[in-house]
Amino acid sequence: MASNKNQYLTLDKHGYWMFQIFIPAYMRHLCGGKRLLRRSTGTYDLELARDYRDHMVIEWNKLKAQLKPDTHQKRISKGKAELYKAFGMALTDEAEIFPDALANALNMAVVQTKGIVQKDSILLHTMAKEYQAEYVGSRSPSTLSKHALSVKLFLEHMGPQDTALTDITRTDVTRFVRELKPQKSAQTIQNYLSGLNSVYEYARRCYDNIPAASPFTGHRLEAKSTVKSYEPFTEADISILIKTASEDLQDVILIGLYSGMRLNEIASLEISDVQEIDGIGCLRVQASKTKAGVRLVPIHPALVSIIEKYRRLNEQTKYGRYLLPKANAIKRADAKRGPWFSQQFTRLRNKTLPNSTDRQCFHSLRGMFITALDRTGVPEDRIAQIVGHERGKTESFRTYSQGAALKELAKYVALVPLLMIVPND
Repeated sequence: MASNKNQYLTLDKHGYWMFQIFIPAYMRHLCGGKRLLRRSTGTYDLELARDYRDHMVIEWNKLKAQLKPDTHQKRISKGKAELYKAFGMALTDEAEIFPDALANALNMAVVQTKGIVQKDSILLHTMAKEYQAEYVGSRSPSTLSKHALSVKLFLEHMGPQDTALTDITRTDVTRFVRELKPQKSAQTIQNYLSGLNSVYEYARRCYDNIPAASPFTGHRLEAKSTVKSYEPFTEADISILIKTASEDLQDVILIGLYSGMRLNEIASLEISDVQEIDGIGCLRVQASKTKAGVRLVPIHPALVSIIEKYRRLNEQTKYGRYLLPKANAIKRADAKRGPWFSQQFTRLRNKTLPNSTDRQCFHSLRGMFITALDRTGVPEDRIAQIVGHERGKTESFRTYSQGAALKELAKYVALVPLLMIVPND
């Protein structure tokens, strides 16, 4: 089934296509009285947005049919129930009397006679799906994917396909943690628990009778107790890394060195993120770990030829939506593209710089870029704007200041000195 043209689609202020549809009166009590359902398609591409829309409309029509209060099928089911009741018997197939439409819609079992949700029917997996639907436009795809992965791993540990939130005990979570410890770092396990707790707290905000004490908090993994500051590479180290790296990894290193971008931000750059605004070439960062990280980064003169190379290559081959060809081939449950490049960088570092430490990693390039800006006298607030740190000391400053103009930021970025590095031919 396909809707005509751009029906149910609108553009948001950032250029993303949004799916929106009117909610009939008999469904509004299920979504807080909202009259309009809006969800981001997550794309600028109209054809992809239409495909997203078509799938959503199919499910929407199914959902409306299930939730419609008076349908022929429901009248038949009710008649069957009354027939059995007249003879003092119960219809064994209760699902035929009360279809679990609301369970499909909100992912939980419903007591039809009272119109309420039982506390023991609020399920983890289904609540995670509702969380995803609620925040699809306001949380990053990476964050949503990580939360989904956390729920998946925990349920695999628990055994059944779904588990009621109120049935999960601290003992269950402790066993989950102990099972993961041989394979995962403390920080990774803590990230899983944080994702699970986000879903749990969302359920508490939305529904009654869920205990305030989350079983996913307070496990004292001390994940960050051993974290140390990153150490910079020397210019000689960088020269060795650049000269021995493959072409794609060489370019990633240079982009990190002359933009200060995080590795996942670089790997997630799309072709459409290379822009020219007011005559300034820049990279639009969307896949950032923080709100402040969503920004425009002026392209350093050292990177112009690299960025242009990938733009031309894409025009010739149409290898995919991402700027880096290798990024288009990466498929991960958490939707991140940075980890693959991180592994390649670590292997390169271990091979070519055997005396380096774990504190010297790709993120060190970001620190070197910030240090270079600082040493040229760039104001701290401008550095924060370029690298995506939170700016300003006061709430009013953060709320109302739009920051420096792109032209000013480009002038600062160009101050970062070129290293005496001769890349591979």
